Amino acid sequence: MQSPPIPHDEARRMAVLRELGVLDSDAEASFDSLVHTASRLTHCPISLLSFVDDTRQWFKARVGLDVCETPREFSFCGHAILEEGLFQVNDTLADPRFADNPLVTGPPFIRFYAGMPIVFNGVRLGTLNVIDRQPRTLSADEVEALRHLTRIASDLLRSRQRLAAFNEERHRLLDFARASGDWMWETDAQLRHSWVSDGVEAVLGCPPSSLIGQLLTAAPVTTEEGFGQPDAAGFAALLRRREPFSRVVTEQRTTSGLAYVSRSAVPVFDDHQQFRGYRGTARDITAQVRAARRSRTHDILLRKLSSQVPGAIFQFRMDVAGHFSYPYASEGLKELFGMDMPIEGEVSTPLRVVHPDDRAGFMDAIRESALRLAHFHREYRIVRGDGSLRWLETRATPERLDDGGTLWHGFTADVTERKEIEIALRRSEERWEMAADAAGIGIAEVDLGSKLMSMDRRACINHGLPYPLQGYTMGQWVETIDRSDREAVQAGFQHALATRTTLETRCRLVRPDGSEVMLEITARGRYDPQGQPTSLVGTCRDVTAQHAVDRLQRDKEAAERANRAKSEFLSRVSHELRTPLNGILGFAQVMALDRVDTLAPAQQRRLHSVESAGRRLLGLINDVLDLTRIESEDFSLRAISVDAWAAIRDCADLIQPLADEACIRLMPLGDRTPVWVKADPRGLEQVLVNLVSNAIKYNRPGGRVEFEVVPDGAQVRIGIRDEGRGLSLQQQASLFQPFNRLGAENTRTEGSGLGLVICQRLAMAMGGALHVNSRPGFGSTFSVELPAGTASAPQPQPQAGSVLQLPPLPATGPREVLYIEDEPLNMVLMEEVFRTQPEWTLLVADDGATGARIARESRPDLILIDMNLPDTNGLALIRRLRQDPSTRQLKCIALSADAMREQIDAALAAGFDDYWTKPIDIRRVLSDLGRLLA
Repeated sequence: MQSPPIPHDEARRMAVLRELGVLDSDAEASFDSLVHTASRLTHCPISLLSFVDDTRQWFKARVGLDVCETPREFSFCGHAILEEGLFQVNDTLADPRFADNPLVTGPPFIRFYAGMPIVFNGVRLGTLNVIDRQPRTLSADEVEALRHLTRIASDLLRSRQRLAAFNEERHRLLDFARASGDWMWETDAQLRHSWVSDGVEAVLGCPPSSLIGQLLTAAPVTTEEGFGQPDAAGFAALLRRREPFSRVVTEQRTTSGLAYVSRSAVPVFDDHQQFRGYRGTARDITAQVRAARRSRTHDILLRKLSSQVPGAIFQFRMDVAGHFSYPYASEGLKELFGMDMPIEGEVSTPLRVVHPDDRAGFMDAIRESALRLAHFHREYRIVRGDGSLRWLETRATPERLDDGGTLWHGFTADVTERKEIEIALRRSEERWEMAADAAGIGIAEVDLGSKLMSMDRRACINHGLPYPLQGYTMGQWVETIDRSDREAVQAGFQHALATRTTLETRCRLVRPDGSEVMLEITARGRYDPQGQPTSLVGTCRDVTAQHAVDRLQRDKEAAERANRAKSEFLSRVSHELRTPLNGILGFAQVMALDRVDTLAPAQQRRLHSVESAGRRLLGLINDVLDLTRIESEDFSLRAISVDAWAAIRDCADLIQPLADEACIRLMPLGDRTPVWVKADPRGLEQVLVNLVSNAIKYNRPGGRVEFEVVPDGAQVRIGIRDEGRGLSLQQQASLFQPFNRLGAENTRTEGSGLGLVICQRLAMAMGGALHVNSRPGFGSTFSVELPAGTASAPQPQPQAGSVLQLPPLPATGPREVLYIEDEPLNMVLMEEVFRTQPEWTLLVADDGATGARIARESRPDLILIDMNLPDTNGLALIRRLRQDPSTRQLKCIALSADAMREQIDAALAAGFDDYWTKPIDIRRVLSDLGRLLA
């Protein structure tokens, strides 16, 4: 017996066999079909598909033989793999190499052997062989059939290699999912959690085991922006129908309280389309759902590919006239094309089922193969009789016939599943790239051994690096991190690797062009079987703009808190100052109006000084509140057409007493042609009163105040000129600063330093501006520029000083007024006021409960209510009175030291008929009481 020689490429063959993982693998239907086909085609009782390693020949598939391997020293395949083509032993007993072989002299008593080497990537791995117990010789057709079946075996090995690559791709995608930090979960068919990923603990603070067995029954509670959300009933129906769902937000109890979890899931079915449960993700919704769907699609297609049987063997003939026929075709060809395939005669029908878009290329390839006798290999589509579309792959070898025709010996396989996998992978990669590009997410990986870093296109864009990236190291990347963030990032990576957790951080980096970028980084380690980290895989996203927006939002919120605190402080200060001023000014007015116990002239002068000082303090308080309202835009202006000259005349009439007292002449205005401006009447009046008052206060003794109104295109300039000391350029530069009186605080001239600031802000709010033109020693001119208006109907103007006149007593008899106030001094003041009106009766209550009782019992004509009472506040009390049918119609006035606009609006909205602020003007109070009680 002669042992087979050792081939020179033994090492390569063993490496390929290990790579394919085919040795000692489970039986596969596709390989089993090959040996059965070979046995039937050659009429041999034994057929083997064997692979040769260094000590044995192992049978991947076998028919007619029970053993699964034999020693290599007895093998026929060890000789066959040395041949280029068929290795055939017609009679083993007549061949000295095998006459004494134990497989010849004993079971299975081999007398005939024919083996074709299986070649994969240029390496002979084994054989497809047939064995008989009788001497014989294969016919040419049988040899050709065995050759084609051997090529099929090589193609099946290539499919195994592709399948391994697909599995590696799937594992890579799962690694990306773990690196993203998502929480993943699965349920069984009863919707009970059967598996939860480790990421849930970081999200909910509880271990995955605590959720196992819990039902997926939580109803949706809200909707994430940009996605539809079913209601509770719709979600329950969706689960009953076993439909997928996306971004359904549910409540989840955690160790720290109630959390909201966004879930996306798809139903899972087995090969028999039986529902197995749901599989889903949380947080990173879109990427995880797509990865799950892609993974399931790949799994289904890969299972179909691995379980399919080989296609069809055929002989295809083209005569010199270009007519086609199939001298031989296996049953598989009929199944592939979905039609009967005649063996003899012209047949053009199979070519007609080729997809119209592929037909021309298919025919060109046939003619080229016939012309050059070149191997034919083509993938193409066919449209079957039932309308279904299939992808086929045909491989065939041509030979020239004696009559000049061409005969192809070939194999056709249905590769629809493989093509769908390729298309699905391409589409999946395109979708991932589109999603990642839209979200700005880049993927990077660091080999911890070489420290080399790889980045995809989006990651390179985020870092400002060229793509593709070559020779870039982890150390170079760390150097780009801002020094203040560098140590924390490095520590985060080390901690993530040591604890097998996911790193989530933000850090600033400096790009090669010098620009700074804020990146959001998520990374996770990969480990070898021994648990040692081998690489880091993660994502990066440019969040520079988002970081800036967050910072601006924090600054805005801080400014708003400060502004609210300022408003609350001013409100409190206003209230605390107005309360004692109410008593000071109120009693000063009562004493001045007292015609029974009159004061001596000296006392009247002193009393006048007290009242003047109080009103000066009140003016300062009002100025501060006005400025605050303007700065916070807590005021409303109604721009209408106003006659500028009429506004100046009204202002001059109102301010004339101040001018007379200071011996300042207001130049006569006379009849003037109306000049119309767009302005708020009250706002314009306040500006003019402030400017004219300043022109009087800061004028020279005996000086004049002149007015001018000058139209200038779309603008109108209103000027007030005085003959005072004038202002230097330095003083003009500081003119509109709050509380800056430019040294006037050292004189006896009254003022707060806020009037001009208020004028400037009001002018700007009305669409205009305030200007000053002044020189030291030549006086000053303050000009208000406002948009020009159009002529309108005259507006009724209130009579100046009308509110200061004492009204006549009402002629309808006695009236009762209820005053609810807890401040004794304010009560005494109001009692003094009502002593001047004998027919009016004042009832008092010092808390809300007493006031409400008296209101129900006495039904007074008017109720004055303080907004801050010991047992309640004015808003609660007015609501109580308005809800009671017995007091609902009573007239109620709020009387309070709170003078902020929002406080007044809240009181009126709650049901008060009017709102009076302290300190009170007794003449106006008497006037308003007379009007309300009349």
